[in-house]
Amino acid sequence: MSKRLLLLTPPLLQPNCPYPATPHLVGFLSSKGFDVHQRDLSIKVVLDLLSKYGGDEAEELIEFLQGPAPFIEKREASAIIDELAVWIRDNVDESFGFSRYAEHLCTAIDDFGEFEKLIRRRSIIDAPLKTHLKSVMDEIKPDVVGFTCPFPGTLLAAFKAARYIKQHYPKVRLVLGGGYVSSELRSMNDTRPKKYFDDFILDEGYIPLAKILSPRTRLTEKDVPVFVKPSYRGLDMSEYFDVVETDNFVTTLWSAGKWRKLIMARGCYWHKCAFCDVKLPYIGCFKMPKATDIVDAMQELGTQFHFVDEAMPPALIKGVCEEILKRNFKCEWWGNIRFDKAFTPSLVRLMAKAGCIAVTGGLECANDRLLKLMNKGITLESSKRVLKAFKASGIAVHAYLMYAFPTQTKEEALGALDYVRSLFVEGLIDSAFWHRFALTVHSPVAANPEAFGITIEDSQLNKRKIFAHNEIFYTEKRSPDWISIGNALTLAVANYCEGRGLDKNMKFWFNLAKKV
Repeated sequence: MSKRLLLLTPPLLQPNCPYPATPHLVGFLSSKGFDVHQRDLSIKVVLDLLSKYGGDEAEELIEFLQGPAPFIEKREASAIIDELAVWIRDNVDESFGFSRYAEHLCTAIDDFGEFEKLIRRRSIIDAPLKTHLKSVMDEIKPDVVGFTCPFPGTLLAAFKAARYIKQHYPKVRLVLGGGYVSSELRSMNDTRPKKYFDDFILDEGYIPLAKILSPRTRLTEKDVPVFVKPSYRGLDMSEYFDVVETDNFVTTLWSAGKWRKLIMARGCYWHKCAFCDVKLPYIGCFKMPKATDIVDAMQELGTQFHFVDEAMPPALIKGVCEEILKRNFKCEWWGNIRFDKAFTPSLVRLMAKAGCIAVTGGLECANDRLLKLMNKGITLESSKRVLKAFKASGIAVHAYLMYAFPTQTKEEALGALDYVRSLFVEGLIDSAFWHRFALTVHSPVAANPEAFGITIEDSQLNKRKIFAHNEIFYTEKRSPDWISIGNALTLAVANYCEGRGLDKNMKFWFNLAKKV
């Protein structure tokens, strides 16, 4: 007889929708006959905190944000919620945020002893977390409890929850997995975290969880379908709410709670980018399912979808679009792509006809030399042709941008900003965001730093008694002031997204950034 599993999302992650990990795990394990349950502690704790500190007004705002009101009105309501979050940070807990709580506390943790102090320290989330933990543990009576930790900001709450369960339900087996575990905790050799969790699962959890629930299971990776249909059983979808920070159309998509999260293909079909953790199995092992399986799930789950792939494969997109049109299935969807030359005008028109409303993709440093160095597989010229195809078909575009990649100069960063400005002027992109490059252990840059003009101390890669470790510090012979440059780049693009400042020169943004 197999054991009963409870999968939990720890606070505070995101208030607009469930993180996709647990629905996919529940979907697979349930299909194999396992007794599996899921709850989102994050949204439960958020709602409790809003009620406690915001009173009736906050409850009314949340009810409004849970409804179908126009986004421009939801932005006004969201601003009041954000003011409440600021008040809580100023007066109650300096780490507070309604998403990714304690992110800055738990990034690049080296010493578990210091982290353990945070676990034991009283915080704003302790009381509601314990209340909901007790409620769900007494209701489900699980034999095994699993937590998914995709980001560092959820790690603290996961360990706090584990500590509570160990104290009050000592016979329950505790499991920790998720993206943060697969990257940061992959080489963990500190034994102290095992006081809190019995198992740490790296990469996909389908088969490891099945074997924990039933040690004699004969299931293997071959039994996991390439496309896993998620199940939202156990989640109250009406509780999630929109948090709108801007009127920009593409930016608001991330805030909307109406999207069902799906993964079109497993892994990344390109998996060559120098800055990415491509050595991790869940990224490098690409598998493409049948288009019919994807559309079957879409028709069962709803009409509005966000595909959260590393990059949706163009060939599979074509098949999915053709299947959607064949069935006359009316839906809306968006997701992440590479600005691959395979996105021809004919394919993009097909996507628009099949319900695609937006795509997101990486232009990174927006410089041909650096795109080649990163092995991105695109050029500015080829990507611009793709952008023009999306504009012609009425599909909105968000561009991921990167600065401070090894060997990048200040002049190249300024040139990239000017190029991005021109894309906004031409209407080829609708929104964008700058991310600062971070060197990670499992990336091609880390594997061959000399090729990228950087130096890594051996101690950074061969640390002992390390708890969490992925980002690596490095040095360059010549490195611009990326803090001031990054501030200017971020400020400029934030204004471009709102249609402001497109006529300003680059010097204007640097001067303005100094005053902010």
